[in-house]
Amino acid sequence: MVLGIYGCGGAGRESKEIAELLGYWDELVFIDDAYSNDYYKGVKRRNYKEFVKEFDKSDAEIVISLGEPELKVKIYERLKKDGFTFANLIHPTAIVSPSAQIGNGLILKPHSLISSDAVVGNNVSIEENGIVGHDSVIGDHCQISANVVVAGGCTVGCATYIGLSVPIKQGIKIGKNAVIGMGSVVVRDIPDNVIAMGNPARPMKNKDDSRVFG
Repeated sequence: MVLGIYGCGGAGRESKEIAELLGYWDELVFIDDAYSNDYYKGVKRRNYKEFVKEFDKSDAEIVISLGEPELKVKIYERLKKDGFTFANLIHPTAIVSPSAQIGNGLILKPHSLISSDAVVGNNVSIEENGIVGHDSVIGDHCQISANVVVAGGCTVGCATYIGLSVPIKQGIKIGKNAVIGMGSVVVRDIPDNVIAMGNPARPMKNKDDSRVFG
């Protein structure tokens, strides 16, 4: 079985190292549409068209290792339409509660935790020391940065990005397609489609029309 790692930047290289530790796959291949038919970090690197020609979907699975949720959504939908399956990369030091529910295409970096009865959707990445508390729900395509703590009973909407070292108070709801700036302290609900930051975190502008909030 071949593992295609979509993205060869920092996140992709970290995913390669996790895959090598796990040792589940016969071959690793970077997929990056900016490159063509070469080698990088000791493994093949192909653009998507070349990957599809070289590897049959029955013998390959893919993980999307990119940091931008909106791009992750587009790539996931294309791969799903083309019939590829998605691998989970779970570092040996990461912990997933037996009562938690996880989707496909999940990346869990070192010392991350998904706690009791939490639900984590498809194509989600949780970076080093990230914590998803009990009964929390993380939507599809989210990017949870290092040292983020999502307390119990929270909801994070699909395709939301949470920056470095953000604590989120118990029971908080964060909308879809939002961005929470690094170091923010989230103690109140955050709506869809906004960029929020600060202590306490509050919406600063709308992502879609750049409207600045007062």
